[in-house]
Amino acid sequence: MPLEIRELVIKVNIEEHTSRPAGNNLGAKELQALKDKVVRECMEKLISNIENLSVR
Repeated sequence: MPLEIRELVIKVNIEEHTSRPAGNNLGAKELQALKDKVVRECMEKLISNIENLSVR
């Protein structure tokens, strides 16, 4: 026999903390440097893939 749920109640408590989590103490400059590094690595891989495609 199938079970039908007609109403679902979800309760959530949201607490705001002004301090950062212990493992996330990166400043704006460090965060931007990491983003730049990721973009650079992605671009290098893309260029490598494009060069390999044109060789074939």
